[in-house]
Amino acid sequence: MTNDLMNRYNDLFDHMGGWLDNSKDFLDSHAFRNILQSDVAEDEHEYTVKVDVPGMSKDDIHLAYSDGILTISGHRSTFKDDSDKKKNLVRQERSEGSVSRSFNLPNVDKKAITAKLDGGVLTVTLPKAAPEENEDTITIE
Repeated sequence: MTNDLMNRYNDLFDHMGGWLDNSKDFLDSHAFRNILQSDVAEDEHEYTVKVDVPGMSKDDIHLAYSDGILTISGHRSTFKDDSDKKKNLVRQERSEGSVSRSFNLPNVDKKAITAKLDGGVLTVTLPKAAPEENEDTITIE
């Protein structure tokens, strides 16, 4: 199943995660941190993708499925707070920008894909297409 490939990818980059995270902070202090963190599950009937999209409304999120690839992109506006003019900003981690993630999820019934946004979590359900009988075989006469 696709899950085996995802686990290999995660295992490879989990070992480097701390180092890469620190270098990213050093190079870009205004980058989205931990945006679009995702869980992808699969069973014999469907894929389920859950994505954290804090600070985004459904109008800020765009979903596309083409050639076996689910792409989730979004834009978040700045969290500027000028309510108290006497305080100096000590640290700013909330920022604006665009983000995008893509997932290779083959054999999906495109017309049956559904998405729901609830509490900052986007859940996309991608039902698998029924396999065509003998789709890759040729009968010899």
